[in-house]
Amino acid sequence: MNVVIRREGNISKFIGWMLVVMAILAFITVIILAIFAEPALLLFLFGPVILLIGAWVNFHMGARARLEITPEEFIWCGFTGRPRRIAWRDLDRILIPAPGSRPRLAAAARLRNGRIVEVDSLWLSPTNPANILTPPDHGEAQRALIDGHKAYLARTPWAP
Repeated sequence: MNVVIRREGNISKFIGWMLVVMAILAFITVIILAIFAEPALLLFLFGPVILLIGAWVNFHMGARARLEITPEEFIWCGFTGRPRRIAWRDLDRILIPAPGSRPRLAAAARLRNGRIVEVDSLWLSPTNPANILTPPDHGEAQRALIDGHKAYLARTPWAP
């Protein structure tokens, strides 16, 4: 079972492509103006470079934000920070947060040693139209985590 759930990453990628188009248009404009008007306008080439750096940041952030479920573990990662992972063999169960919990909290993982790890990197923008009137819905991620754990337990005969 390999599942990847992304949140808000598509919007970051869309913004990244918009910035690439803007950088290309700005580059062409600066070159044309430098050729036909004033060569000193080449100094303004830093504008397209800044736009391309912004595009790279958006592409990078959009590719990072995810919950990935593999047969051996699950990995979650927000826009920033290192990816976190928990192996299914170390997991006791997935806990669903109570209504009214923090909006970023998708689930909690109770480990076999008793520790509880919050899975909260599935960032959902508070300005996203789907989240303005209602709390974010993490149901898809919760079902995927529970199904991934069930699949691991089903194929492991010695699992308690």
